[in-house]
Amino acid sequence: MRPLERLTAGYLAVAAGLVALGPGPVRGRAALLTGFLGCLVLVLACAALARHRPKSRPVACVSLCCPLVLTLFLYPAVGRYALVLRGRFVDDDVNAWERRLFGGHPNLVLDGFASPPLTEFMMASYFSFYLFAALPPLWLIFRDRTEDAADYLLLQMSAVYLCYLGFLLVPLRGPVAALGDAFSSTSLAGYVMTDVQALIMVHDPVGACFPSAHVATAWAGLLAMRRIISVKAFHAFLPLVLCVTVSVVYNRYHYLSDALAGMAVAFFSAALAPRLAPRSFPSYRSSPRGYLRQMP
Repeated sequence: MRPLERLTAGYLAVAAGLVALGPGPVRGRAALLTGFLGCLVLVLACAALARHRPKSRPVACVSLCCPLVLTLFLYPAVGRYALVLRGRFVDDDVNAWERRLFGGHPNLVLDGFASPPLTEFMMASYFSFYLFAALPPLWLIFRDRTEDAADYLLLQMSAVYLCYLGFLLVPLRGPVAALGDAFSSTSLAGYVMTDVQALIMVHDPVGACFPSAHVATAWAGLLAMRRIISVKAFHAFLPLVLCVTVSVVYNRYHYLSDALAGMAVAFFSAALAPRLAPRSFPSYRSSPRGYLRQMP
């Protein structure tokens, strides 16, 4: 298996072990374990298919994007076992820590600047996170840069899996639930993207808050662009990633602590990637345009 597939299999094993043996409550334990097993079978099947059809672009696309697609199950599943380690949500602890560190609640400070146009912009910025998750690896695959796509996804998915485990270590309900009465209004007013995002968040799992997977994925994608695509791409997308980072706090989905932890996870994943794929990442050399793969 490639490093990306080994990473995914390792996460599935850890998650299944926590669900099976963790001391806290779990909803639908048997269904979750069956789902993790099904995910593992799918990963192994895609890996086998890639070995038999190494030059097929559609096969490369399916096998490489399999871990990304599995997040459609793995992310909402976290809501069923978010309390498996701690047994309770710890929003009060995080809010007390932020009050001591910042002198107040950053979410409430940003609430003072809320307006429909700004909210619409922030919701659109938040939604743009999906660009970092899917488009760059697909672009690399269709340019016959399969190894680069695998490296991009390895860095990105390591950040995603670390966030999923972080949800269990620091389970949070989020600012909307914990600070609801302190906001100036029950919800942010905007336009089209605000309504779209509100529909999406109806299905967001409770407890999937710290670290912010949105921030971690966006920054991990940006660092992968810097390493794999070019410095120009890094600079072009940096303003958008900064907007994503601010939007998660403005939109009341995350505490500032979550956003900062998401950034830390992304940089840790960038440092971890060469250890996960030592035969791949050392093959990059510095250049004015970024990191170019050395030719044999």
